[in-house]
Amino acid sequence: MRKWVNITIPVVLLAAAAIVCAVRWQAWFGMPDEPVWTGDVIDSVLTSPTDEEGLTFLVMGDIHSNLTRDDYDTLAARVPQADVVLQTGDWMERGQEYYRQQLLREWSHSALNGKPVIACPGNHEYNKGFPKELSEAWQKTFYAPSVEGIKGANYYVDFPFMRLIVLDTNPMDRIVEMTRLLTWLRKAMYGAEGKYIVVMMHHPVLSAAKGRFNAGVYTTFRYALSQTDLVLCGHDHNYVRKGSFVMLNTAGKVKPLRKSLQADVISQDFVYGVLTADEAGLSFKVFRRNDGVAIDSLYVKHD
Repeated sequence: MRKWVNITIPVVLLAAAAIVCAVRWQAWFGMPDEPVWTGDVIDSVLTSPTDEEGLTFLVMGDIHSNLTRDDYDTLAARVPQADVVLQTGDWMERGQEYYRQQLLREWSHSALNGKPVIACPGNHEYNKGFPKELSEAWQKTFYAPSVEGIKGANYYVDFPFMRLIVLDTNPMDRIVEMTRLLTWLRKAMYGAEGKYIVVMMHHPVLSAAKGRFNAGVYTTFRYALSQTDLVLCGHDHNYVRKGSFVMLNTAGKVKPLRKSLQADVISQDFVYGVLTADEAGLSFKVFRRNDGVAIDSLYVKHD
């Protein structure tokens, strides 16, 4: 018996180590040198474009490292007029350097490379633990300034007809953080000076998927965000719109919907959005990713 144990345990351990190495070999040793991302990131977007004809934004939801260069090329061909790319979080898987490299490799060789990118961090781009910390991999790729005294990546960008406010909903684990961020959000909204107000955040106020309700986000932001023109979220891995609250999923594994869900539009297809803001108003259209067919639209016009 002892001889069997002495032989079996080392064999099992060696086999397990071999399997782990085979699975993780590419992550540890197989990635090429980091590709050059030639597109502008948040630094240059903050210079505030002055195109008086307005801008067009390609909007992507959860991706979880599931899109390839061909997928990005398809999106670029579908929305050739896109000036800026917006992404609602969970672009990378758990923020690891391997997935950052994968993203850079696929994106930098695609037709979308060269577009300014604005992304908000999702929960998968935070390192687990207490307190949760925004991963270094995400910060190196999508540098984003933070509001002084508030954790996370929170800022706004003024475009000719639109103010885009980015909220990081991940550190919402303390009442003091909620209060500070809500106060800052209201100031950012009131200072928009008549522009259309679009908010981008990862966790939705109105949860669509089973087990996804976030009481802190709902309680803190529901009323304030109901006074904006459009709220772009991810996390729920479905496309759902209720009024001006939108949840997008571009490549994340689809989640079961809540049975009690009441919404204007519901789809479990992978989607992308096209947002425009100009003199005519704010327009948001949603298309299925597999065939480019439109499934939803929203128009807002200020008096």
